Amino acid sequence: MPLINFKVLKGTPSDEKKSEMIERVSKTVSEIEASPHAKDNLLAYTWCIIEEVPFEHWGMGGNAVSPEILAAVLEGKA
Repeated sequence: MPLINFKVLKGTPSDEKKSEMIERVSKTVSEIEASPHAKDNLLAYTWCIIEEVPFEHWGMGGNAVSPEILAAVLEGKA
């Protein structure tokens, strides 16, 4: 059975976005994994875990990520 493990920056995705991630990725993974059978055969057994990582435990380009760096990345300025 598939296990999907998301790691996200703490506090960045809303609860609604987390629910959407779980729903959409679970459907996609179960569809790929179950092929050629129906994804419904596997969807109920597809697990998801969302781990929120504090900013100070996340690095990018050799530097710890900050909320300012994340904002710059999302705006396409980094």
